[in-house]
Amino acid sequence: MYSISMKRKVLFLVHVENMFRKYFPDNMYVNRLIRAFNVYDRVICLNSEVDDFHPIPEINQLCPEEITWGWGYEKGMFYDPNDENWIIESSGHECTWIPQELRNKQEWINYDIAVGGGSRWECLQDWLCILDFMEIAYKVVDGYCYGW
Repeated sequence: MYSISMKRKVLFLVHVENMFRKYFPDNMYVNRLIRAFNVYDRVICLNSEVDDFHPIPEINQLCPEEITWGWGYEKGMFYDPNDENWIIESSGHECTWIPQELRNKQEWINYDIAVGGGSRWECLQDWLCILDFMEIAYKVVDGYCYGW
C-alpha cells in the first residue's frame, strides 16, 4: 500500500544570481531550474542583494516569490533589535540570520520542501542551518545546486 503525499511542494532557490553564474555546473543548469517551476507548487528565490546583485533574468521573470537574505550576519547589523534574536550559529559562515518569512515553523509543515542553489559550503549551507534550527524538514536536490 502506497501513501500519496497531499503536501504541496516548495523549492527554495538560494542565490541563483548573475554574480554566481560562473559557478553553475553546466550549460543545462538554468534550463533545469526553469523546468522546476512546472514541478513545484511554489518556488521561492532567495536573493542576497550583495555587490553586483542581479537575479539571472531567466529565473527572475518566473519567480513571483522572493526573500531577501544573505549570509554571514552578526549582531549589531540590524536596525530592529528584535532581529538580533534571530541570529544563529552556522557551519557555512560564523553565523546567519533567520528571515521573517521562516520564523513560523507551522507555516511550513504542510509542504514538502526542496532546496537548491548556492554553494554547499557557504550560502546554501547557511540556509540549511536555518532549516535545521527551525526543525523544518527538507531535501537538497543536487541537480539544482551549484558550487559543490
